Amino acid sequence: MKQFDLDRLSRLNDIKENDDIKALSHAIFPGTHCPLFGVAMIASFIEDLVVVVAGTQECTYYAKDFAYQRQYGKDNFYSVVTNKHDITFGCEDKIKEVIFEIDRTINPKAIMLVSTCVLELIGEDFVGLKESIQDEVNAKLLVVPTEHFKCNSHIPGMERSLEQLVTVMEKCDIDNNSINILGHRQHGIENTELMKLLIDEGIHINSVIPSKTTIEELRFAPRAKLNIVTDFVALPMAKKMEDIFNIPYVYFDKHLSIDRIRNSYKKIEEFLNIKLLSKLNEKEAELNSLMEEARKILKGKTFIYGNTPMMAFEISSFLCDLGMEPILVQVRDLYENDSIYMEEIKRHGHNPYISRIANIAPMQSIYDQCKPNFYLGHENPMNLAKRNIIQITLDEVTKKLGYEIPIDSIKKILLSLEQHEEMKDKMKKMAAKGGMKHGLL
Repeated sequence: MKQFDLDRLSRLNDIKENDDIKALSHAIFPGTHCPLFGVAMIASFIEDLVVVVAGTQECTYYAKDFAYQRQYGKDNFYSVVTNKHDITFGCEDKIKEVIFEIDRTINPKAIMLVSTCVLELIGEDFVGLKESIQDEVNAKLLVVPTEHFKCNSHIPGMERSLEQLVTVMEKCDIDNNSINILGHRQHGIENTELMKLLIDEGIHINSVIPSKTTIEELRFAPRAKLNIVTDFVALPMAKKMEDIFNIPYVYFDKHLSIDRIRNSYKKIEEFLNIKLLSKLNEKEAELNSLMEEARKILKGKTFIYGNTPMMAFEISSFLCDLGMEPILVQVRDLYENDSIYMEEIKRHGHNPYISRIANIAPMQSIYDQCKPNFYLGHENPMNLAKRNIIQITLDEVTKKLGYEIPIDSIKKILLSLEQHEEMKDKMKKMAAKGGMKHGLL
């Protein structure tokens, strides 16, 4: 048997739960981000939220560096670096002192206290700490555990951060022409298909959480008549807001199928009593035309799904609709609605291998074994170009909402196919000069 062999993986038909998903090797390299990264991704959007990360030097530096770069040096991330004494005897007093100092000198509206693995393993009670001092500080205190030892990715950190933001909210009168966007993590949402349509119908965007909001604005998020969830990480937040404030939600993620997009628009129409679909006939016709064109070109082409900001099984199902055949799909975990997309792939007659994501090192030998036509996701372009594999990255597509997502995805795939030979030549010239600095274009 080869060192890394596809046969050690489960097939799609064998996947019933998370434990059925295997990795190509026991040591995963480079591995997934931890929940602390997920917390930083969400919290760093909210400029008036102070974040206190408590943990080892590695953890606190990691979060600070990310936030510093995202907010161009204007971040509100602070570190409580623990030492051997803290780990042995506890660090509650040290954390309290930091929170009191921040509350007194900065006077923020909210402080998010983030715990990390070592302190969690020794049993530091951050929730109890919060409750014991909340009445002594002006800022609203939020607590988010990371607990990477319990999970396989950064996703729980994003979900927990968004859920904690609900504790800032207050009950208020409903604006029947107002909506919230939950989970959108890109700037420029006002330029998306969905937002343009809603604004044309006189709908007010109350808050975009987390990418365009403040702590003060979050207080009045329950003013909205409807929450539109544009990323699955915000589903727990939407459910919590529904329970507490009785605000319904529509799940309008980065869908690719015509039926799912149409049904999402229809639900929004019904909740807000507006007309949207009648304005989208040309978009739907464009998508149908593009799909027909793509099927003629892509039928029988094989692919490996790697790592994109999309849902692994959903985009794989969409590619099957275009006539493509999945060889290997790399995933983090099984998420809500994944069973639907998995069944769609099976109905196309495909039974691809399924593996854990973020295990790039052993993939190098897998490329030679299965020889795919396409690779979707981030990888070193040279590793793919020298094997004549076409790389597709879809990061820009995630800024979109509605029919523009599948339209732009198909255009990107066809353009990458058209430019493949030119890209290979470019990679060869770069290799001759010593390769690429970072391995990504």
